[in-house]
Amino acid sequence: MTKLKPGDRVDCRVKTATIVSPYRNYDEVKTFEIVAKDDHGYYLYVPHYYALKGTIVADVYCCKRLGIDKRFLNENIIHIQENMIANIRSRLDGMVCSICKEFYPFASGNQKDGTLICYSCRQNPYR
Repeated sequence: MTKLKPGDRVDCRVKTATIVSPYRNYDEVKTFEIVAKDDHGYYLYVPHYYALKGTIVADVYCCKRLGIDKRFLNENIIHIQENMIANIRSRLDGMVCSICKEFYPFASGNQKDGTLICYSCRQNPYR
């Protein structure tokens, strides 16, 4: 999989309220923000003014299970595979702390599994 992470923005092609393959005919191109990823693809935030088929509401259980930021709670998300991405619009340069979920620009992973734990969380893991 491409090294996309939450916060990156991607373009997807849409035809009749469905995200389609980049190689098919399409009506328009829409930009989405990645909110989570798993082994099979990415979860994208769908604003309320986009009417897409296959969206789900990110409830508390879903946010906790996928590690989605609390600002997307009760918002629409959709799961897509990597091959549904037509273009990478922008990438964030940095990482999110795996404990406090704060974004640190230009940071890199400092744990064996590649995740980041910020200095504050390393000093006080109960914060």
